[in-house]
Amino acid sequence: METRQQRRIREIVDGPGESADTSLQRQAEQHTDESYVPRTLTPHEWEQWYAEHGVPPAHRKASDAPPPRRGSLWQRALARWLPGR
Repeated sequence: METRQQRRIREIVDGPGESADTSLQRQAEQHTDESYVPRTLTPHEWEQWYAEHGVPPAHRKASDAPPPRRGSLWQRALARWLPGR
């Protein structure tokens, strides 16, 4: 938290630039934005949120396909020792 005196010194040194708005009002406004995705919800709340808004791309797996199935240990060993098989 920046004190009034620190803010005045910063403005004198840096000039009256646009500082980051970290107020609770600004944070509340961000939560009303359609693209806002919450970070911490319970599993039940996530189910409700997904039902209402859909699953955002950041929460989707890279591929919904199951991972490729590996052969048994013996099949992999034979394939390594007998490549033409």
